[in-house]
Amino acid sequence: MDPVEQRNLFLRVDLGCSLPQAHIELLRDAVDNTDEELTVFISLANVASIAQGTGWTQMQRRISELYAVAAGQALKKEWSLIVDVIPLDFCAYSPDDMEPYMHRPTGAISKDIPTVPEWWPQKMRASISQYGSGSRAARAETSTNQPQSTRTPTPWTSYPHVAVGGTFDHLHIGHKILLTATALAATKRVVCGISADALLEKKKYKELLEPYRVRELNTLLFLRKIRKDIIVELAPISDPYGPTSVDASIEALVVSQETLNGSKALNVRREENGLAPMHLMPIDLIVAPLDGVQANSMHASVDNSALKISSTAIRAALAEKQQRGSRPPH
Repeated sequence: MDPVEQRNLFLRVDLGCSLPQAHIELLRDAVDNTDEELTVFISLANVASIAQGTGWTQMQRRISELYAVAAGQALKKEWSLIVDVIPLDFCAYSPDDMEPYMHRPTGAISKDIPTVPEWWPQKMRASISQYGSGSRAARAETSTNQPQSTRTPTPWTSYPHVAVGGTFDHLHIGHKILLTATALAATKRVVCGISADALLEKKKYKELLEPYRVRELNTLLFLRKIRKDIIVELAPISDPYGPTSVDASIEALVVSQETLNGSKALNVRREENGLAPMHLMPIDLIVAPLDGVQANSMHASVDNSALKISSTAIRAALAEKQQRGSRPPH
């Protein structure tokens, strides 16, 4: 795999199973040879066979595994790499939406090539570099795809209006998993509350916080990558409740496990305001060891620390970097 600034991958991922070794190796190879931005398009297999009660958890796990593998490899190399995971089955993309990715090299495991969506631009489909099964770096000139709908029914309960909240400072993979889950939980609208600058005065390294407008823009752009067919509303939060305390249309709230208990107070406030309680949809960033991967191998189980990175840790690293840069040479 040749080094490039920007790259695409296409992976056919079984919703009910952990990532296979071939996908792990290809993803790590792509991280090692991409300098700026890596976009991982995934198509999910066996969606219809997943029970409605487990689909939400399985979706989180597959997306979290991909982010953890990529981020863990980037951390080993001290790489500053933008990684996005886009689940094509649920995003309602069109050929025109692929224009920003058209001129980047795209890689895929050989056996995944036939499952590339038929609506992909022919130029992209015909120039995919294949890896594995003895055909490494060969080209896929033709496609045997069947027509694919723009949005597959989700094997989890969805709601028309779904909310999420956070600071979204220095947008990182934990944020991206949270926002992806929120976008995939909604059928019409996402309401995203973002902490206003005044609410962050006591944050550590507050001088390195991104301004509200920067955080708002980055959040909007990412949500738009994940879903093309929903309304996205962004609102500054200046109190612990945000729009969830007054918007009667919000039916569900996506939260992390760490904030689940605190989020219950939002429903108390809604009830005080005469509104129906929201369904709480928790996500968990803990990823189990990958199937078939020995803990003592060079491809050991997913490093959960890569998923637990925080905006505070990023600001601390930036502060340390600034401090090193200000020191006089010895």
